[in-house]
Amino acid sequence: MVICPLCRKNSVGKVGSNQYYCWDCFVEFLIEKDKTVIYEVCDDGSLLPYCQDNSQLTLGG
Repeated sequence: MVICPLCRKNSVGKVGSNQYYCWDCFVEFLIEKDKTVIYEVCDDGSLLPYCQDNSQLTLGG
């Protein structure tokens, strides 16, 4: 089971290879060997790096 790195809930679906979407906080994230990168999903479906206080949030995986 995959847990969202942002909200820590488990309502996560797989959208690609090592790529997931959280249905609770509406972010997409990519799990790589040494890190997890979180993206905001725009209205047009494009992805922007998730920013918190104007800096990208990258969590250790």
